[in-house]
Amino acid sequence: MGADTDRRGFLLLSGKETAELADAWAAVPTEKIIDASGGGTVDTEVATWVENRIHQLWHLDDLVGGDYFLHLAQADLRLIARLLQGGRYRSEIKRRLYGAAGELLRFAGWCAFDGDRHAAAARYWHAGLRTSAAGGDTLTGAYILSLMAMQHTYAGDGRAAINLLHTARERIGPGAPRTVHAMLDAWQVRAHAVVGESRQAVEVLFRADGHWGHRDPDEDPPWIYWMRQPSHTIEVGAGFVQLGRPDIAVRLLEEGMACRGIDYTRDTVLGLTAIADAQLDQDDLDGALDTARRAVELVTDVDSNRVADQLNAFALRLPAGEAHAEEFRTCLDALSRN
Repeated sequence: MGADTDRRGFLLLSGKETAELADAWAAVPTEKIIDASGGGTVDTEVATWVENRIHQLWHLDDLVGGDYFLHLAQADLRLIARLLQGGRYRSEIKRRLYGAAGELLRFAGWCAFDGDRHAAAARYWHAGLRTSAAGGDTLTGAYILSLMAMQHTYAGDGRAAINLLHTARERIGPGAPRTVHAMLDAWQVRAHAVVGESRQAVEVLFRADGHWGHRDPDEDPPWIYWMRQPSHTIEVGAGFVQLGRPDIAVRLLEEGMACRGIDYTRDTVLGLTAIADAQLDQDDLDGALDTARRAVELVTDVDSNRVADQLNAFALRLPAGEAHAEEFRTCLDALSRN
């Protein structure tokens, strides 16, 4: 999935999203940025534009994903480095620039992870941890640790993931926003599933939903806008597939799919693939193939190797020689070559 996929993905932007993107670029304080990076003053307008630009990248990544946004994050990181090294600014602006750099390093690592560039992801996240610490941004640091945990979970090392999530929880403390705690617990459910700890997985899920039920959205950091009720997340549903409870997995994943909008195409494909896996575990081959076909219909609009990996893993589980299964594999192979 390369440049062609990028172009198809951008055609899916809604009129509202396209207008917002155009307005943001029209609002770039170009002269101020050039002046600041050459020794001038970095003022509130420049810092605000940098922060708003990051928020845009988040939402565009939700829709398309992939390497394209890694390149954009790298370019923005170079800009912030020039502002920090060459500009003049107050301590408050310095803090905001360090915060933006930490978030961009987090985002760059996420894009690399989504594109199967795992060593690069780790390098970005390690740099992000140092930068967020320098800026006093504990919540972003915890978010980075949770993404490192997800990477270990996908690699099959659930114990390392659990340890990272414990560390993140200790760093932010019990007074951190409940939504952040709900996220950490939701991702720990799948880590326990990888280890085969079903009792711990269920206990952590109850705790996660409890945090969610008592959250105050006004306390949430901006980056957690995507979080939903933990039991409706893809990670939790996929965890129950791994625990051998496809019945629970299908119910929770379908409930989550019902409230997921079209702005989350990548998550929709991942959710459908997880449901198909669960249906296969229920010996419902026809249902699994129907669900997987729905995922394939959307996958050309997503630039994510992680999505492709999950679909390929599903295809490998299909029975050899079965006509409809072979047809699906042939379709998937053809798609991957395009």
